[in-house]
Amino acid sequence: MKAFTKIIAAPVFAVITVFTMHTEAKADAVWDQIQETGKIVCGAIPNDPLGSWIDPQTRKWEGYEIDLCRGIAKGLSTDMGKTITPEFRETTWATIVLDIQSRKIDIWPGMSATPEREKALSMIGPMYDLAFCTVNHKGFDVGQNWSDFNNPKVRIATITGTSIETAFKKFAPNATQLTFPGLSEVALAVQSGRADVMGTDALRCLNILKSTPEVFGQVVFPKPFKSIGSSAGTIKGSDKLTAWLTKWTTQNRADDGIKNIFVKVMGNAGFDTSIIPPELKF
Repeated sequence: MKAFTKIIAAPVFAVITVFTMHTEAKADAVWDQIQETGKIVCGAIPNDPLGSWIDPQTRKWEGYEIDLCRGIAKGLSTDMGKTITPEFRETTWATIVLDIQSRKIDIWPGMSATPEREKALSMIGPMYDLAFCTVNHKGFDVGQNWSDFNNPKVRIATITGTSIETAFKKFAPNATQLTFPGLSEVALAVQSGRADVMGTDALRCLNILKSTPEVFGQVVFPKPFKSIGSSAGTIKGSDKLTAWLTKWTTQNRADDGIKNIFVKVMGNAGFDTSIIPPELKF
């Protein structure tokens, strides 16, 4: 009888062990940390107009990427049954992937899902879509189509390592491509005549035209219209958080929650959105 008990007990113990190992393998350290600490750490890039910046009066982070994090924290608060506060930690486009991998930040909700990033991170989305556009040097008018920009004589300036750089190299591969580490350097290149156009997205086109209308020329949305989705990035292995973010994104795109974030940001910035073709959507 004792021998029979041992025979039965052994496989039962094995099943329990396998189940435990499986459960541990599925554990999500990021989700557990958010739940334990009551905060989610989001990346924030200084002086990224409309995306993220520090308001000089309130000294608080603002922008659509910041509001996305606030919306995510609010949703987590509901589902976790406790208040989850968003905390913003400074990062850069050059270090954003490493900062997520090293757990310096939990999430960045504004990057394209390039093959390189999909290898390094869990990418959720797209969370929103932004149309590509150009801000031209004053007096420069090459045309309204991608084929017009696709010329070695056209010098296009973009930010290094971004989806914008990738897109303009894809849609205008024959143009002279110039890349710079930040938006201010890109703007200066166009302003000084080193570049003919700045390649960027709809929000930044509107921002630049509003802030310095006397410096730059027209804004062009090259035809056929092109846009790219921006996703949220988090560390690989955060399966529970990734599943939750996927569901949150689907729901908030369907009920215009994410669109309303952009409308709010553009409204606060006082943009003239009439230059955006009506068929373009975020």
